Formats: sequence, C-alpha cells, structure tokens
Amino acid sequence: MYLNLRDVRYKNGDLSQKDMAQKIGISQVAYSMIEAGKRTGSTSTWKKIQELFNLTDEETWNLQKNNKKD
Repeated sequence: MYLNLRDVRYKNGDLSQKDMAQKIGISQVAYSMIEAGKRTGSTSTWKKIQELFNLTDEETWNLQKNNKKD
C-alpha cells in the first residue's frame, strides 16, 4: 500500500515531479502543490493518477486522504 503520492512516484519508476506532471497532463508546479498537500487536485487529475498506476478505488481514496494537510 502507498502512503502518499511521493511514494507512488518512487515505487513506480522513480519518476520526477516533472515526469509525473507530464504523464497526467498538468504543470509541474500544480503537481508539486498537490503532492505537498497545498492543493487537493481535481477529480480528473486523481482519475489519471489512478489509471497511470493501475490503483484501486480504495488505494486512490487513501492517497487523497493521506495527502491532505490540515
């Protein structure tokens, strides 16, 4: 199970934030802010992440929950 987006990136090809952003079609700055918990990310962004890494709905939901900064 993945703990956060950074974990997903590293365990799936050691992607940079720039590479990850390109694969899901957003800017590196936007991706960085999502990974840092400063932005939540749109539903479509999370769907692209889910499809890119073949994550289950539960894994994706847990990533979203773990990614939020309170």
